[in-house]
Amino acid sequence: MELKCDEDGCGGKLELDNARGEAVCGDCGVVFENMLTDADTNSGSSLGENRHNEAVNSGADAPGAKHGTRMNVWGDQVDAHGNRLNKATIRKFRDLARKDRATQRDTDPMYTSLMATIQEMFGADMARAVELLARATGRKLKPWQEARRRTLGSNEKRMLKCPKTAICRAGGKEHPELRGATEKDNLQIMALAIASIASKWFHTITINEKMLMESYGITQKQFVNAKKIIRQHYMARIRMKWAPQPKQLHAAAAREDEMDKAAHNLEDALASRLAEADLGTIMDAFFEAMSDIGEPSVDATTSNVPIPMVAGCVMYKVLQSMNKGKGNLNTVAKAVNCSGAGLKSRLANMEEQYNSGKFPEAETLFGSSIDEAKESSSKAESEEESEE
Repeated sequence: MELKCDEDGCGGKLELDNARGEAVCGDCGVVFENMLTDADTNSGSSLGENRHNEAVNSGADAPGAKHGTRMNVWGDQVDAHGNRLNKATIRKFRDLARKDRATQRDTDPMYTSLMATIQEMFGADMARAVELLARATGRKLKPWQEARRRTLGSNEKRMLKCPKTAICRAGGKEHPELRGATEKDNLQIMALAIASIASKWFHTITINEKMLMESYGITQKQFVNAKKIIRQHYMARIRMKWAPQPKQLHAAAAREDEMDKAAHNLEDALASRLAEADLGTIMDAFFEAMSDIGEPSVDATTSNVPIPMVAGCVMYKVLQSMNKGKGNLNTVAKAVNCSGAGLKSRLANMEEQYNSGKFPEAETLFGSSIDEAKESSSKAESEEESEE
């Protein structure tokens, strides 16, 4: 029987993916979960106490499998030396084999792999701390939750789809760059997104997203997309009362954490472009300038601007004041995940505030003492812009 897509009246043909237990619409790309029948899964009754035949992990006894090898469910007839076993011993090992087989059931392989990836990237403590978020990301809704999801409006219904499916299939055929090239890539993208969210929601350790993205080959688009999907899904679960409300970090503490990461990324980016002595002097001046404008703080004049952007602007002004701005605009911008043009635009806005008297704390940055340095670097900026 041909299955049709019922998402907003689409009517497209559904293509079954037996490996994932899903069906994908060939027209709109929507993924329908929990689509396998008993025949597909070799499962006569796969839920509840009455299950009598359930598919198990077919790769559990493959080389390198994490579950180890399986015992013979029919019961071995001989021992290691080839001697025939008596009936009582055979029955004993047959019972043990059945129990062993029960532990091999592979109900959520993606969740298991995701937890292993989180532990590999961030350690066992982090894995334990983010289990709720990882479970929501890697496991499908329970049947009754899925039935409820299908009755909701299109927006809420979309957000409650399993995040791992949306992330692994992000971009479709037109924009494959939004997802990883392999399952391992997607697991690392999800693990990084979860750890980033958890640092604010569950008071876990602060992580340096930029450094980790570079280390694992994760793009900004992949990271932002995964983080958005997971956040929206978990918040939708909260609205449905299917998940507990996270306790977010205090805004001031979160801003301090972000400031530390931005400073580290800036120093790391400039290390290969400046002499060690110059870099040390510049970092000292940078921290002093940030302190002068009241950052990091939720009460600073710039508190409505993301702290990485503020840090980038301050760093570039410090570089200009020391005649080190030439050729470093894009380096600074990239370190704080913005464009050179965006950084210059924000810097101009900050200077405008200073000149109008709304930002007197910025005397260190825009006072007359650096006018000469500003003028000398204007030509270099023009040259740099022409190269962009």
